[in-house]
Amino acid sequence: MSGEPDPRPPVGAGLYDERYYEEDCGGAEFYRLFGPKILKPPLAYSFQRAGLKPGMRTLDIGCGRGEILYHVREAGAWGVGTDYSPAALGLARASSGCPVALCDAKKLPFADGSFDRVFLLGIVDHLHPWELEACFSEIGRVLKAGGLAVVHTCVNRLYYKNWTHGARAAAARALRAAGLAVRDPVPPRSESDASLHVNEHTAGKLRRFFRRIGWEAWVEPRPNYKLVLGELYGAPLPEGLPIRPAAPWKAVFYKAVFRWPLDLFLAREIFALARPARRQP
Repeated sequence: MSGEPDPRPPVGAGLYDERYYEEDCGGAEFYRLFGPKILKPPLAYSFQRAGLKPGMRTLDIGCGRGEILYHVREAGAWGVGTDYSPAALGLARASSGCPVALCDAKKLPFADGSFDRVFLLGIVDHLHPWELEACFSEIGRVLKAGGLAVVHTCVNRLYYKNWTHGARAAAARALRAAGLAVRDPVPPRSESDASLHVNEHTAGKLRRFFRRIGWEAWVEPRPNYKLVLGELYGAPLPEGLPIRPAAPWKAVFYKAVFRWPLDLFLAREIFALARPARRQP
């Protein structure tokens, strides 16, 4: 770690208001339909990979609306959530029935070795690099020996729709000038995204981050979740699911070609399981 101060201040907690959680925050459409009972695909995958067992102690940092905490409780584990947005805490408490605390992810109010699992989902892209180092220092402190951090970021900086947007927009303008009715491509970032996502990652960048702070990590680029809905939710899919599965042939083809280096550009999101590296005696 550098140990040097960073001039960039944290994203203001006021930007994460009730409207953000009810309308803008990822998974809002799932929450409106199902409450906390059916998780959006990235959360569902993260929860599956966490390997929770009854009695485990679990921390959800940046708990938002509390969906993960609800499932932690349903699994027979004990969960507590933290968020530094006051607007999140009432939603999380009501959704999950779990205790929640208002605090900074860089200064957790828990004793050393308190948790078997720590969730950090959709958070790393909201923290400047200096904040992320401080956050993982705290996570390493509160994890039990052998515990795991479950990490997800919804933004792969190399995803092809991100870095090709300018070229696709220019092509659309040229085609319209030629008399064709072509729409502009949807911008990869909203104004809200641009102000909140201050530290976007690639799989390689995330791996290097974990090596630098002395953690072991398994980092996985994730495909479009339309291709794996059956694996996440089983069959039949929940009625009213606000995402439709891809055609079967697309799923087969995508799984066949979704290998490095293609996954660097075709993955929309990144998932990781991480823990502090074991020290040699």
